[in-house]
Amino acid sequence: GVFQDVIDSIFEPGVNHGVLVVMNCAFLGLFVILVYLLFATSFNIHVCALTTIAALLFASIQWFIKEVSASRAANTSKPSE
Repeated sequence: GVFQDVIDSIFEPGVNHGVLVVMNCAFLGLFVILVYLLFATSFNIHVCALTTIAALLFASIQWFIKEVSASRAANTSKPSE
């Protein structure tokens, strides 16, 4: 299952599917809480800043994982010289 993938990723290089699922679920929980806080605090500037930082962090992690995956795919499809 997912948690077994997370445990297995400790002993493997890179990031596997289980780690991505757990990370995305953690970010989903963070965004749910931050959106609730935005409404509960009448869009407090500090909560807005935290939400922006979290969104940018999530986007940058997703971009980095996509680039690493593309790089690995390019390296495995390229014949070694």
